Amino acid sequence: MTAIGGARDTLLQATAERFSTTADGKAILLSGSTPVFCVNSAGAGAPGSIAITAKPVNVVGDIVFSVSAGTQMSVNGNVATVDFSTMTTDTALVQARIREFGVDYVGNYMISKVFDGVDGVTGLAGLNTGQAFAYKRADAAPGDSPGDVIFTFATASITTPACNDLANGWSKNIPAGAAPLYVRVAAASSRNVTDDIAANEWSVAVQLAKDGADGLNVAPVRIYQRGATNIAPALPSAACTYTFATGALAGLNNGWSAQVPASGGAYLFTSGATAAARTATDDIQPAEWAAASRLAADGATGQRGTVTVTAPGYSTWSDASAVYELGRAGYGAPANRDVVTLYDSTHAVTKYFDNGAWLVLGTVLNGNLLVDGSVASKALSVDKLSAINANLGNVTAGDLYGTTLHGGTGYQTNAPGWPSTGNLGAGFHLSSAGLYIGNPQNGKYFGVEASGNVYAPGFTVVDGGATFSGALLGVKVSFAGELKAATGTFGLIRSATSGQRTEYDSNGIRIYNAAGNLIVRLGVW
Repeated sequence: MTAIGGARDTLLQATAERFSTTADGKAILLSGSTPVFCVNSAGAGAPGSIAITAKPVNVVGDIVFSVSAGTQMSVNGNVATVDFSTMTTDTALVQARIREFGVDYVGNYMISKVFDGVDGVTGLAGLNTGQAFAYKRADAAPGDSPGDVIFTFATASITTPACNDLANGWSKNIPAGAAPLYVRVAAASSRNVTDDIAANEWSVAVQLAKDGADGLNVAPVRIYQRGATNIAPALPSAACTYTFATGALAGLNNGWSAQVPASGGAYLFTSGATAAARTATDDIQPAEWAAASRLAADGATGQRGTVTVTAPGYSTWSDASAVYELGRAGYGAPANRDVVTLYDSTHAVTKYFDNGAWLVLGTVLNGNLLVDGSVASKALSVDKLSAINANLGNVTAGDLYGTTLHGGTGYQTNAPGWPSTGNLGAGFHLSSAGLYIGNPQNGKYFGVEASGNVYAPGFTVVDGGATFSGALLGVKVSFAGELKAATGTFGLIRSATSGQRTEYDSNGIRIYNAAGNLIVRLGVW
């Protein structure tokens, strides 16, 4: 090694390191009152501000705070304050820096907004419930029904039909007479002011009490079921037994329960029936249940916001320790952009979680943290843009190499060649294989192959030879050089019956008029 010689070498030898790890026992730690602004559905945040305190560890110097773009802060000594009203992004990185003897010591603190869960489906109108009664006197229990009626909740009575008489001799009020009195009960439930009670919704006929006989037990019964969609489930298909003393309902099937279930889907459905009997129990038949109606759906559970955890007592970093400290703080498994600092008196490391890995904060830039529109295109320096798949809009470019351009209804893929048979669409294709414009099926096209062959209506150039097969209409032609004779016919056909033409071959030239008669002949006779 060359010995230290001049003043410059001596100065370089004495210069401190520009960057340093915290292994030398020096660091700056940041702690805050909370790392999270809680944002409700109205957009209001709490708390109104977050204070971040910088604590130097074995380092002396002025503390310089900075904050990421989109957020403002105020600084008072070693405390920086971020107000919710000045934070326009979902996350903000507060950084504190101390420079001592040319070495920078940096601490980071991440602040995140945590939003309330998405509102659930708007609840439907409240459910009105009631009971309708129909009476009839008969010598034996009648098996017929009072028929279809309309029940009005405001008056708690049947309003249609308007008169007292119902179907099959049943009535709204107790009829006079000496025969045994029977009653049928139906449950009314609707979000509207009235409910249509169908004939099959009435309970079985029960005889009202005579003197000294048991009284009539009547109770509304309601059942519930959750579903993953808003399609109502099938009603119970088996008879259920209701016990009046306990309110217990036995025998439910098809997924129904007497209590609101805690799981099973976001949509809650309900149905109802009326139990009526002189005995301690009543059997509710499948036909007695009202049509299932849907209640409000649960809202989606909100995602946990990003958190920042600082834990002392660690001389080295460990991913497992970071996960443990998050769990111990009550946050569960790591979420993207969670920040953890593990430190002791001589060591401090801050990392953040991103898609299953813990990354050193400040050394890796997570693209999810970038604000849209904040990176200028001129800041990119890349070898390939093969990963980009985008609508580029207007493009101004220099040399384009190995490019295929195609467009139009006839050129929907990048395969070279004319449009497929039966496809009359137009457009173009341009690539190393050639240029194709239009469609031969339409008779309007132009093509140049990579070999140099040219194709157009009535004209081709193939393997260096040009062929003209069309008609020259009103064209003035001049030739220079040698014109070799050939055999053929050319002329101007002015109508479908015209015979005007000119023929030429090795024997000479013959000209015919419109009637097809030979009028001029040159050459060998």
